[in-house]
Amino acid sequence: MNCEICGREIRGKGFRVVVEGSEVTVCASCRQYGSEKPSTVTQPGFRKVVLKKRKPYSTKIEFTEEMLENYHLIVRREREKRGWSQEQLAKKIQEKESLIKKIENAEIVPEPEVVEKLEKLFGIRLREKVPEVKVELGRSKLTPTLGDVVVVRRKKK
Repeated sequence: MNCEICGREIRGKGFRVVVEGSEVTVCASCRQYGSEKPSTVTQPGFRKVVLKKRKPYSTKIEFTEEMLENYHLIVRREREKRGWSQEQLAKKIQEKESLIKKIENAEIVPEPEVVEKLEKLFGIRLREKVPEVKVELGRSKLTPTLGDVVVVRRKKK
């Protein structure tokens, strides 16, 4: 085996050192150019801990509920039915008034926690169950497209 710094033949056991972030095997004279890599000798009474690799992250997405299309109108109607201002509603659910304004103007879709607060306060449902769509393909090698799984809902006039 040859030294990875000077190229001389290493007699006996070489030294493992770290030079500028790289681990190399060097001879005794080149050992000074790096820092000695700590040996992994185990002491009696200690166990070596091996960390298992994490399971691959699943990209499967399951939707069970989704917001109603007109959730913002329902929130506004319920608030006005009770005669509350946006500020009063915000205080009742312990959120900011700006959040209520954005919800009622359909600028944002509220977080699930906020939806739960509104549903509990008003005694209504702002979410609906999403029907499970089963896709059957004629050929087994094809993957489903968006057109295969989307359910088109028409607006009522």
